[in-house]
Amino acid sequence: MHLFSLVLTFVLPILVYLVTRNKNKYFADHAKEGMNLHFTFFPVFLLLTFISEKWSAASTLSFVLIILETILIIIAAIFTFNGKKFSYPVIRYFKVNH
Repeated sequence: MHLFSLVLTFVLPILVYLVTRNKNKYFADHAKEGMNLHFTFFPVFLLLTFISEKWSAASTLSFVLIILETILIIIAAIFTFNGKKFSYPVIRYFKVNH
């Protein structure tokens, strides 16, 4: 789920959570982590995109934000493949019970 969320952003974690919330706590918790990541980064990315026409550095910051998000997702995927818990360093919109 973490790796595919690179393409499907917050849509995939929401779908995974809705399908697994009552069936599999492990997957539901990882879906919440994904939602926390995307709901933290997406508004910032949108803001930077809107102001990039007036402030050229915003485009660079958007690119850096995408790179940072990609790195965090890869780290989360590695932790998950190894059966370890991982928490993104983001705003906690959805509480995860690790």
